[in-house]
Amino acid sequence: MITYEPGQYGVGFAFSLAGSVFPRALVPSLTVGVLAVIMHYTIRIGDTLENAGGGDAEASVLGGFNFILGFLIVFRSQQAYTRWLEGGTLLQQLRGEWFNSFSCLMAFCSQSPEKREEVRHFQQRAVRLFSLLYGCALQQVATMNRKNFELISINCLDKESLRFLQTSHDRCEIVLQWIQRLIVDSDEKQTIKVAPPILSRVFNELGNGIVNLNNARKIRDFPIPFHLAQMITVMLLTHSFVTPVICAATIETMAWAGIISFTVSFSYWCVHFITIELEMPFGDDSNDLPLHVMQRDMNQSLAQLLDKRAQEVPQFDFDENNLELELQIVDFDAIDTSPSTRMASKRLSRYQETTDIRAVLKPMQEVPAEDVKESKDMADARMAEGTPSAAADDKVLLAASARRSMTPRQQKNAMQDEATNEADLGRLEAYLAEAVKQLECIAAQRVEEAKVLSDTQWLARPSAFREERLTSSSLNRTSSCHPVC
Repeated sequence: MITYEPGQYGVGFAFSLAGSVFPRALVPSLTVGVLAVIMHYTIRIGDTLENAGGGDAEASVLGGFNFILGFLIVFRSQQAYTRWLEGGTLLQQLRGEWFNSFSCLMAFCSQSPEKREEVRHFQQRAVRLFSLLYGCALQQVATMNRKNFELISINCLDKESLRFLQTSHDRCEIVLQWIQRLIVDSDEKQTIKVAPPILSRVFNELGNGIVNLNNARKIRDFPIPFHLAQMITVMLLTHSFVTPVICAATIETMAWAGIISFTVSFSYWCVHFITIELEMPFGDDSNDLPLHVMQRDMNQSLAQLLDKRAQEVPQFDFDENNLELELQIVDFDAIDTSPSTRMASKRLSRYQETTDIRAVLKPMQEVPAEDVKESKDMADARMAEGTPSAAADDKVLLAASARRSMTPRQQKNAMQDEATNEADLGRLEAYLAEAVKQLECIAAQRVEEAKVLSDTQWLARPSAFREERLTSSSLNRTSSCHPVC
């Protein structure tokens, strides 16, 4: 499907030939125009104007014929546009129903740690089956020569089942049955944990999608009635033959006879070709519905729901200021790259890194004391990164100058953002301080274990060697007590 921008004056796009019916309409229209010029020249040269007729009676008959032909062409074009719009609407409703059912299934998955692996297995099977279901639906309504659509990989599915699907009468109904069977089995295994009345909504949405699919298939299977299309085409061909004769007999100028014949015929043929193209909206013409784009969009939406961030509700920092319910204008496509925002993002990333430090402390108890001391030094260095500097003072001055140009509401929002950043920094420093304490305790334990191990080895040595060590240690203590010696 061609997307276009009308432009400032709404005429710039009219000169584009991509997806236009003008080239096809030029062939019969130019033929009619040339025929009108030839007939006009023949009538004038052979002096057969009186025998050619071209009076009021002929003009009246031609007017009635043009009225009937124009009415039929306009009627057919309206029906064609209705079919085109209804086809896109049904496919979008179909996509919405099935995607909502998949979203509900993801929300109904059990949160129990014991079911984590079963939930992952269920989600991976479901996302592939829903992608396959939508692909089979598009393939049923498509009138393309090659019905190849992108699917989330189905190589991991049972080969025998895929062969059965390929030879089945209605692939979409088979995949729908697989999905319903998967939901029932998962409910019995408590992989999906939700009340049965709530779970029944998923089946209702799956059924509504199949109904919309059959309505879309109606557009493909039931074209415009043959006798209506035949009548319009025959009348259009007759019009293309009669128009140059009437123009050649009634218009004195040869050029105007050709121009008028060409213009009238060109208008009728353009509407006719537009009608033919819109009657079947599921093909691969330039103005047909973008079925491949719709399939890719569905795959991206399904895959995105498997992201952990999509399955968890965002955290909410509640305070008394939130009770005011202030309105805020948000541009979802804009990215805030201010220094304060970048600094807050950097601090948040550090905070997220330190949240897992407790999980690292236990394995670190098994490493040598030298490595623990090195980790402690690294932690101290990371804390030193938050010390103020001249560059930080410059950023404060820049933020203050920018704040003076803000409105009072913007200043209040900026102050709240700074307070949030300071709170994040405080939490970061608290986590780092706790980590340093834990590392110091681990280092002390390692040193104590080293001392105990040294004493144990000393006790295990021969008695003569221990007596020699005792004598030398007593002499050392004596020398330390009497510096003069």
